[in-house]
Amino acid sequence: MKISRTIVPLLLGATLLVLGGCSSDQTKHSGIHNMNMNMDMDMSMEPIKVELHWSPEEVAVNQKVTFEAVVTQDNLAVDDAKEVLFEIVSKNDDEQKIELKGKLVGDGVYQAEGTLEKEGQYIVTSHVTARTQHSMPNKELSVKP
Repeated sequence: MKISRTIVPLLLGATLLVLGGCSSDQTKHSGIHNMNMNMDMDMSMEPIKVELHWSPEEVAVNQKVTFEAVVTQDNLAVDDAKEVLFEIVSKNDDEQKIELKGKLVGDGVYQAEGTLEKEGQYIVTSHVTARTQHSMPNKELSVKP
């Protein structure tokens, strides 16, 4: 059987296209697979931990206070939190509320400064959103006259 000179180049071209398509498709899948593996390495299932502090420890009315959240995961500093917010609410008047946005100062430490104008008991809550997780520990703060 004699094959036409036109059919052989067409069959050869079609074969190369199919093989080339498979090779290109494999490269795409490989790239996606590698990207997913890298994301998995960055996203630990371990929960984030947040330690809430302020300075000075004993606070007086109209005194500048530095609020601090130390954020870690797997005992490593978390420097890529999407949001760190300090919410300070009076226990006697829940309408008396202050919100301060925390800024990264290094090694997983986020800080914000503020003052409280009235004496009394307050609840300080640090809202931290990092690595698909949210943590909001709180502590009680006494403000002296």
